[in-house]
Order: sequence, then structure tokens, then C-alpha cells
Amino acid sequence: MAKKVVDRRIQRTRQLLQEALLALILEKGYDAVTVQDVFDRANVGRSTFYAHFRDQEDLLLSGFENLRAQFEQHLLGQSPVAESPWALSLIMFQHAQEYQRVYKALVGEKGGNVMLAHIHKYLATLLREHLKLSGKKKGPVPPDVLAHYLVSSFMALLTWWLDHDLPYPAERMNEMYRQLTEPGVMAVIGE
Repeated sequence: MAKKVVDRRIQRTRQLLQEALLALILEKGYDAVTVQDVFDRANVGRSTFYAHFRDQEDLLLSGFENLRAQFEQHLLGQSPVAESPWALSLIMFQHAQEYQRVYKALVGEKGGNVMLAHIHKYLATLLREHLKLSGKKKGPVPPDVLAHYLVSSFMALLTWWLDHDLPYPAERMNEMYRQLTEPGVMAVIGE
């Protein structure tokens, strides 16, 4: 029973530090935030911070892991994503809309490049697997290049959307993304 209390305390401390970092990123941008700012905002000591995280980047990436886990739970609750990459992008836009504050801090203009690189890599891997499972015939563009292109354009739109406080609903953003990318994708995969 004592272990559960310790686990909850650890979980609360980690969450407090993550929340402090997210708030600071939204206020002044990731590059301007210092570890000392995080200590002060979370009201924890230096040794407490370092007992949980190696550095500020480790803290930031722990936020990505939480977001990734939430996204995967969200994905599991959806119908199978088999018909197109735009079904996957719709789920991603919807998730970003639901967790706007977190996405804005991690992916928006104030989030810095560290998180963008991790999210890009994660989504490119997910999309490559999706393209393989969908059985699309091979075209003149390798699947890795196609996945990189789709994820790069998606990330650009997602960042714009978040930085402009979601001026359109997720479904409309996905439709615009599809209109922008589908003609080129269909030309390369031959449909």
C-alpha cells in the first residue's frame, strides 16, 4: 500500500513539472524557458526535478509520451483507418482540437523544434505502416518519401492551425489538407 502512495506522489510531481513547462512554453516559448523557470513555477527544488528528469528536453519529451499514449487511445476508439491517409489525419486533427492547449505548447510556434522532430518521426512511421497495410500499389515515389511529404505538409498545417487558435473545425482542416495533398498522392500511387 505504501508503494501506491509513493507512485501517486511521483506521478503528481511529474505532472506538476510537465504542467509548469507547458504553461511557460505558452507564455514565452520553449527556447526562452530555463530549468530554473520550471523549478520556480512548479515550486519544487532542483534535486526533485533531477530525481525525475535528466534535463528540460527530457521533461518536454515526457509530455510527448503522454500525448502519444492519449493519441493511441484515441486511435483505438476510432473505426479502422484503412481507406486513406486522410482518415488518419482527421483523427489527428480531432485529437489536436480536443487537447488544444497541450498541442499548442508542443507543436505550435512556441514549442521549439525538438518536439516537432519527435512528432514528425512518430507520424511518419505510423503513416508508412498505414500505407503498407492498405496495400496501395507501388508508384514512382518510395513509401518513405511519400510518408515524409504527407507528414511534413500535415505538420505545417497543424502548426498554422494551432498558432491561429483553431479558426476552423478539425473536419474542415482535414478536408483542406486532403484537397491540397490528394491530387499529388493519387498521381504517384496511380489511383
